[in-house]
Amino acid sequence: SAEGIDDDSTEREKEANRTPDSVKVYQPTRKEDKYIKMGLTLNIPLFNTSNTQIAIAPKIYPGGGFYFGFGYFVTNAFSLGGTISFDFYITLGTNLYFSVPFTFDMLYTFSYGKWRFPLGIGIGGNFQTYNTTKYFSLIFKPEAGFHYQYSPEWSFGSTLSWDIVPQWYKRKEYNRTGNILGLSFVARYHF
Repeated sequence: SAEGIDDDSTEREKEANRTPDSVKVYQPTRKEDKYIKMGLTLNIPLFNTSNTQIAIAPKIYPGGGFYFGFGYFVTNAFSLGGTISFDFYITLGTNLYFSVPFTFDMLYTFSYGKWRFPLGIGIGGNFQTYNTTKYFSLIFKPEAGFHYQYSPEWSFGSTLSWDIVPQWYKRKEYNRTGNILGLSFVARYHF
């Protein structure tokens, strides 16, 4: 009957339009992806703040550094990881100030084609040494960047960060918070 033919053609159309179970949709970053990152940084001390002043000129020149890190995608776009940096600066008195910050990083990565735009924050600690003085403080590091996915394994790009480094002392008049702008050139290996 004509009704039976219509039922068969409807079933065939449904079958032809159905997506096979084995087809995967491409995702630029996927849950459980991992990466290792390494970079070189130019650090520019912007200003210090204190209990009484908002902007105090820093007594160090721009410095440099390098860092290594790891990231793990918890979802297709949100990753958790960690970074350790090795930074140095020359002071106005021509002494060296060293800083070794380490952070726990939380990043959300937006994707467009082969471009990746991570946006997030790192929170951690910072070992500092200047002449014979040693100090440990917190560090807060909001950051934004872009990377070009050159191949499935490698991406290259840049990151802009704002390092907020508080220093608290027993005598509160010595408390200050350093504000340092970081510009990094980054390579990431994805696996």
